[in-house]
Amino acid sequence: MPCNSDGMVEDRTHCSTHGPTVERQRLLTDIFDDIARRHADRVAIDVPPSSRREQRVTMSYAALQAASQALATHLVDHMAGDRNGQAAGVGNEAIVAIFLARDAPQLYIAQLAAMRAGAAFTCIEPSFPSEQIKMILDDARPVAIITDAGGLDRLRREGLATSSTIDIATCERPLSSISFRERSPRELAYVIYTSGTTGRPKGVMIEEESIANLVRSDIALFRLGVADRVAQCSSPAYDSSIEETWLAFGVGATLVPLDDETVRLGPDLVPWLRRERITVLCPPPTLLRTTGCEHPDRELPEVRLLYVGGEALPADLADRWGRGRWLENGYGPTECTVTVVRTRIEPGQTITIGRPIAGHRAWVLNEALEEVEDGEHGELCIAGVGLARGYRDRPELTDQRFPIHPFFGRIYRTGDLVRRNTDGDLEYLGRLDGQVKLRGYRVELQAIDAVLSQCPGVRDAACSVQGEGSEQVLVAHCVATDPASPPSVDTLKEAVRRSLPSYMVPARIGMIAMLPRTVGGKIDRKSLPSVHAPARDTATVIAARSALEATIVS
Repeated sequence: MPCNSDGMVEDRTHCSTHGPTVERQRLLTDIFDDIARRHADRVAIDVPPSSRREQRVTMSYAALQAASQALATHLVDHMAGDRNGQAAGVGNEAIVAIFLARDAPQLYIAQLAAMRAGAAFTCIEPSFPSEQIKMILDDARPVAIITDAGGLDRLRREGLATSSTIDIATCERPLSSISFRERSPRELAYVIYTSGTTGRPKGVMIEEESIANLVRSDIALFRLGVADRVAQCSSPAYDSSIEETWLAFGVGATLVPLDDETVRLGPDLVPWLRRERITVLCPPPTLLRTTGCEHPDRELPEVRLLYVGGEALPADLADRWGRGRWLENGYGPTECTVTVVRTRIEPGQTITIGRPIAGHRAWVLNEALEEVEDGEHGELCIAGVGLARGYRDRPELTDQRFPIHPFFGRIYRTGDLVRRNTDGDLEYLGRLDGQVKLRGYRVELQAIDAVLSQCPGVRDAACSVQGEGSEQVLVAHCVATDPASPPSVDTLKEAVRRSLPSYMVPARIGMIAMLPRTVGGKIDRKSLPSVHAPARDTATVIAARSALEATIVS
């Protein structure tokens, strides 16, 4: 694999495009309008029936283009336009908030419309609690909130609606007298709010050229086409949803959004994927495990691209799901525009996260931000076109996470522990701050999850630390394949003991019907219930006779 002038690995297979037209398209709306011109009658969005919707809803590329243009004229008129035909725009630093579900076609109309009108968008997940919605709105200070009738009713009930809250159904006809100003690739495309350690969401600001670079890279690498059907798994509040969307929109394929219930179906998800003839699926690995599918190559023969990310990819899932299809393992913090490092994984191959996509560089650095030798552990640091502008209204945090390196320029410190192997590929080793420390040992919870999940009778597993101070214990939660006949706790502990050090064997293991997950599909460890110790037979307990015995009893 060739290296760039800095000696960093650069995968040039991602640099090719479908000709000069794509290369000149530096805005998402440019890419979309070219596709809409060439594939006007193709189905852009296909929303299956669900508990919320009795009928299937489809929208062509021509219809989606027209609807987004119509809404854009209303946005411009609403905020800054005039009716005399002069070019106008919402403003290149303005934000439009979108409060719509992932299976609402209006979501995609609103995203395109915001960019056409000269604004960035931020999507707010309707299932978020009111306090979180309020914090995001307070921070974003949107010039408009686009929603539907149900969303408008909720915002009004909770005192979050403003005079700039727009029911998208009222904006179906364009205001033809308004035109749009030309946008710059350095303007904001969207803002993604991620959870901060203080509980206050922080807005990550992504520019147009950053996301357009990723979309062009996806077009060149995966070579998808108009016959593909891409499942929209991610919540619109997560940046992974944007790459999913543009895997379809970038080539004229069909986007098939899942509703909230479907994305959590578990074993029933496989029949849904088969029924909807899905060819491209982009799940977190844990979603694959919840399906309980033992032979996905036979049960889902039409899925030809499986593009996983968001979590470490366990070897057993890679071996099972990688048969008979393209399995791509993607890695990328929100601050680096969805995906910044990736590779194709073959069954039986060592799991890596690969190499940087076009326009990016990656280093493995020590605490002094000096390069380490290949094979040594260090922090993954990224530079390139995908780096976010920073965190909205948080300059100190921006300077901390995006320092100016004396040799490499502006970098992003991912906080992830990696090493570069002898082949030049990056191996993900976990979070620098994600390991828990228990009685002096550093414990990687995902390693225990993986061992338990491979045990007979276990469909899924997640570990956490319970208690405070000297009372802390390592506990595991397992979802049984057959709830009526779960595996024994002793058998599970022995399986962990055979694979991992003794200090990583859970002190307690409990069965749970379903693991709690975030709207993005990841395990929500903070919401795992307590696993209580078995009741003691007080008749056989002898009171502690010393401080040491008291410690042992506790």
